[in-house]
Amino acid sequence: MSGSGQRRVAVVGSGVAGLTAAWVASRTSHVTLYEADARLGGHADTHVVPTPEGELSIDTGFIVHNRRTYPTLLRLFAELGVETQPSEMSLSVSDAGTGVEYAGALGPRGLFAQRSTLRSREHWRMLLEIPRFHRRARAVLATDPASGEASDETLREFLDRGGFSAGFVRHFMEPLVAAVWSCNPATSLDYPARYLFTFLQHHGMLSVFGSPEWRTVTGGSRTYVAAIGAALPDVRLDTKVTSVREVAGGVEVTDGSGATTTFDAVVIATHPSHALGMLEEPTDLQRELLSALPYSSNPALLHTDTSLLPAAHDARASWNFFRPASETGVVTVTYDLTRLQRLPTDTHYLVTLGGEDLVDPATVIDRMEYEHPLYTPASVAASRRLPEINTERIAFAGAYHGWGFHEDGARSGLAAATHLGLPWTRTTTVLPAPGRFATTIRHTRRTPIRRSFEHTSTCWLVDLDDLPDHGRLARFEARDHLGSPEKSLRANVEAFLADNGVTLGAGERPGTILMAAHPRSLGFCFNPISVFWCFDDQGRQAGVVVEVHNTYGDRHAYLVHPDEQGRARTDKAMYVSPFHGVDGTYDIAVPIPTDRLHVAVTLRGHDTDAPGGSAPFSASLTGSRTDVPVRKTLGAALRGSALIRVHGIWLWARRLPVRPRPSHRQEGVQ
Repeated sequence: MSGSGQRRVAVVGSGVAGLTAAWVASRTSHVTLYEADARLGGHADTHVVPTPEGELSIDTGFIVHNRRTYPTLLRLFAELGVETQPSEMSLSVSDAGTGVEYAGALGPRGLFAQRSTLRSREHWRMLLEIPRFHRRARAVLATDPASGEASDETLREFLDRGGFSAGFVRHFMEPLVAAVWSCNPATSLDYPARYLFTFLQHHGMLSVFGSPEWRTVTGGSRTYVAAIGAALPDVRLDTKVTSVREVAGGVEVTDGSGATTTFDAVVIATHPSHALGMLEEPTDLQRELLSALPYSSNPALLHTDTSLLPAAHDARASWNFFRPASETGVVTVTYDLTRLQRLPTDTHYLVTLGGEDLVDPATVIDRMEYEHPLYTPASVAASRRLPEINTERIAFAGAYHGWGFHEDGARSGLAAATHLGLPWTRTTTVLPAPGRFATTIRHTRRTPIRRSFEHTSTCWLVDLDDLPDHGRLARFEARDHLGSPEKSLRANVEAFLADNGVTLGAGERPGTILMAAHPRSLGFCFNPISVFWCFDDQGRQAGVVVEVHNTYGDRHAYLVHPDEQGRARTDKAMYVSPFHGVDGTYDIAVPIPTDRLHVAVTLRGHDTDAPGGSAPFSASLTGSRTDVPVRKTLGAALRGSALIRVHGIWLWARRLPVRPRPSHRQEGVQ
C-alpha cells in the first residue's frame, strides 16, 4: 500500500487492454503504466498527416467499432467524452487469377461492378450460395457444442461437408475471413468453424441484412488514448519490463534499466509470448496456455497508391481484398481510410497489409508492423482456459482473450481489473446507444366498454445531434414535433426546456438529447407519443419531455422529472381521444432505455369510486433492440395511425359517448 492507503497497481502494456485496466484501476488505486514503445495505444495508432487543406488524423490499426457489440469500449468512450461518427463498411474482392471483381454492401452496382458478371453462371452461383452458407452456419450454432457434433470442425471441413463451390470459397469465404482477421487466405480455412460463426453471428454477418452501423472515432483513436494517458499519475514510456515476480506481500516489476518496483497487484496486458517471457517463475499452466496462442506479424503501409484498389471503380470499397494471378504471389488487404473515417479530402489514404513491393514507394507515408492472433482448434481451446492462469496478484489481459478485436481487449482489461478487486465505479450516466426497437403497442380501455388491442411496430431511438437520414425512406424533421419547423429539433427542445427553467449546460459540449419516435417515412409521420430524454453536460438526467399528438393535428408537450424507476405524474392538458375529456392525470413510465425500450401512460380519472375510474385507459410501448433493415420499417407510423382510427370507429359504433373537443394551442409547441 502507498502512504495514502491506496493500492499500488502496475499495468504492463498500453494497448486497449492495458489502457482499460489502467483507467478502471485508477478509480481506487495508484497506477503505474509501463510501455516499451515511445507512444501509448498499441493498435490505436493515429497518424497526423499534413495536407494543403490542413492536418488529417488517420487511424491505421483500430479503425471502426459499433454500438451493438462494443459495450465496454462505448462505456469507456462515454466516460472520456470521446466523440464518434458513422463509418462506411463495404468489402471488395479483386482476383487477378480469375478476373473477378465485385463489392458487397454497395448494392447491385457493387455486386455487378463488372457488367459481364450479369451473364456469369459462376458469379450468380456464388451469390446464391451466400444465404445458404448463412443458414448452415446458423444451424451449426443451434447445436449444443457439448454434443461433440462438428464442435472441432474447421472452416475447410465445414465447407467441404456443405458442398460449397470452389468459386464461393475463393471469391467470398477466404476474402471475408482474411480481411476481417488480417490473415492469409489459406490459413483462414483452418479456423475453427463454430468459433468463427459465433463471431459472425455476434456482428450480424450471418444474414444478408442486419449488420450494425459501424462508427469511427472523430479525430482519430488517439483522442481516447491521450485522455487516459493524461489521467494517469505515472506513465513510463520507452520502458520495457523484463521481469515480473511474485514475492511475499506483493509483485516485483523490473524494467530494462534494472530498476525494480514492488506493487500490490499487476496487470500484464501484452501479447501472450511477451507475457510468458517476462514471468520470472511461470507456472506449468501459464507456460502451457501462453505458448499455445500464436500471432502473425503483418507489415502495413500507409500510402496513397490507388493501383491497389480494384480496376472497376464500382467495386472499390472500404476494405479491398486483392489476390494476385500467381499462386505464389502475396495476397493483400487495402483499407480505404478516406471512406472509413469520412476524411474531408479527395485523396484516397490507404493502408495495405502485405505486398510491400506492390506499393509505389513515392506514395508511402509510413510503415507499421502489426501483430494479430491466429486461431486454430488448439489455440481456441487454450484461450477458453485463460482465466485459470490469473493469480491473486497478477492478472492477464489482451485481445487474445477473445476474437482479437478492440472490444475484446477492452473487455479483458476490465476483467483483469475486476479479478484483482478493482471495481469500475461509475462517475457519469452511461447513455444508451441509438438504434431501432421491435416494439409491441398495447391499448386497454376499461370503462364503460372494455376493449383492448395491440400491434407490432418499430420505434427509433435517435440522438438529436446525429439524426439518421435515409431520405424518403426514413428521416426526422422538426415539423413533425414541438416548436418551429424552421429550427432544428434540438433547438426546439432546448427552447421548450428553457421556457420551463431547465438548461443542459453552457459549455462547449452541451448535454445529450435522445428521442424515441417514428421517423417521417414516404411522406407520412404520426407519433401518438414522442419521448425526449434530456441529459446535462455532466451526463445527469435533467428531465424528460413527453410529447403527445392526437389525430386532429394537435400536440402537447409535458416536462416531467421521473424518479429512479422512470415514473412520473402530470395533469392531462390536451384532448387526445374523442371518448375522453381533458380531465384526469397521467401516470407516466419512461425509464432510460437500455436494450429494452418501455414507455407507458395510464390515464387516471378524478372519480376513483366509479367503475374503472381509477384507471379507465392505459397505453404502452415495449420492445427490444433489432437490426431490422430500414426498408422493413416503412409504414409503421401509417399502420399505427390507421389502427387507432379503426379502434375509435369500433367504439363509436357501440355508442360510446363522444366528448366535445375544445380548441388547443400550447405556446412554443403547437
